[in-house]
Amino acid sequence: MANFSEQVFTAWNEYEEDTGYNVNPDEFIAWAIKNGKLAPKPEDVSKLLKRRVMTAVRQKRLVDDYGVEYRAKQCVLQWDEDLQQFLPLWFDTDKGGTPQLRKKAVKQRRDGIADDVYRAMCDVVHMNTQHSENTQFVMDFSEDYLDRKAAETLSDDDESAA
Repeated sequence: MANFSEQVFTAWNEYEEDTGYNVNPDEFIAWAIKNGKLAPKPEDVSKLLKRRVMTAVRQKRLVDDYGVEYRAKQCVLQWDEDLQQFLPLWFDTDKGGTPQLRKKAVKQRRDGIADDVYRAMCDVVHMNTQHSENTQFVMDFSEDYLDRKAAETLSDDDESAA
């Protein structure tokens, strides 16, 4: 039997064939449920709650005295010898962690971004080959940082004026 990801991919391809190649996920899910392609599986309530808690913790932002918005909590994946698997270890950005954990968190975050950039570049190379295009993926994110920082500052100014 195919795993869930394979089932989704098979149903997604069928949906594309039936409706076209630009897919709205909400419409796909409604179609998949209606046509018996996907169904929710019973899930442990603690797993569901853990996922929601981790989303809330990951999304919490604070602003420091210099106006820099940052994540309140950081996560590091640590190897557990007994379980023979990586487990997430969360720490408070201001009060927790050790210098080693903070460095590891930054390195793991950078590695994740590098993986995303690699995947994006592979996609661009393929699309350019497949469609005889010359789409570029600009690697310098300096302007993106400055744009987002300016937008964040404007948003903060608007909120304090209200």
